[in-house]
Parts: sequence; C-alpha cells; structure tokens
Amino acid sequence: MMYSQQEYDMVRRQTMQIEAEKRALLRWALIGASALMIGSLFLTAWMFRRYSVAEDLVKNADEKRVSAESQLQQVSRELAEKKALLEKSAAEVAKQNADIATIVPKLMSKSATPADLATLAHAIYQTPRRMIDLPGIPPDKALGRRFKTRVGEQTLTYILVAGENDDKWVLYSVLVRNK
Repeated sequence: MMYSQQEYDMVRRQTMQIEAEKRALLRWALIGASALMIGSLFLTAWMFRRYSVAEDLVKNADEKRVSAESQLQQVSRELAEKKALLEKSAAEVAKQNADIATIVPKLMSKSATPADLATLAHAIYQTPRRMIDLPGIPPDKALGRRFKTRVGEQTLTYILVAGENDDKWVLYSVLVRNK
C-alpha cells in the first residue's frame, strides 16, 4: 500500500505534536521538581535556623540554671549563717532575760553581790532600750557604783542608774569604760 505525501505530512505533524506535548510535559515536570527542590532547600534552611535558635535557647537556659543553682547555694549558705547568728542571738537574749529575772529579786532584797550586779548591768545594757522596769525603789547600795565584768577579752565597766518614769521605777545601765 502506498501512502501519499499528504498522509506522510499528517503522520509527521502528529509525531511532532506528540513530541512537543512530551517536551512540554517534561518541562512542567522539571519546573515542578525544581520548585520542590527549591522549597525543600528553603525548608531545610528554615529548620536549621530553628534548630540553631533552639540550641541557643537551651544553652541560655542551661546557663541560667547554673547561675540560679549557684545563687541558690550562696543564698542557702547565707541563710544558714543568718539562722546560726539568729539562734546565737536568741540564746544570748534568753540568757540575759534569765540573768535579769534571777538577779532583780536579789537586787530588790539587797542580797545581790557585786558580781551579780555587774552581770545585771551587762544584761541590761544589752537590751534594746538599755533599761528595765523595777517592781519598786532599788536599794542605794546598787546605784552610782562602778561594776566591772569581763566579756571575752574585754573588761567592761558599768554604772546602774535608777529613775522614775511615768510613776514606775526603771533601772538604766550605762557603759562608762570599754577596755
């Protein structure tokens, strides 16, 4: 069978059209694949940036944690020191109050020794107001005299002074010599 030139041209045009369609399809596939690769490249860059930012956040959080732990240790140490100091101070105050409570009746009954009066003067001086209330008029034997006591390496000299304040007798302790 013989084909005419027209049929050959038609087959060639169809073949060329099919090839053009294939090339167009391949071009679109290449454009799509390139777009996907570019998108994956941007996505990878974005994820790496997020990862590095997260890593920096973790490092900063670790540094803050270490700093907070060191501050906690320092504050805990200071708190322990302050508690020990407070307990020591509370023990001293309790001893002073006990000294005052035991020596004031002796003072009022005129049976207190000079050592008792020196201890009383030191205890009164250590109170915040440097005075205590008395139940009555103190004996003259305890007033105006110098009482010496040793505290650690120091020799302290006190004078007890009585006075009336709002119809109540009070006893003041005055430190006159710190040696």
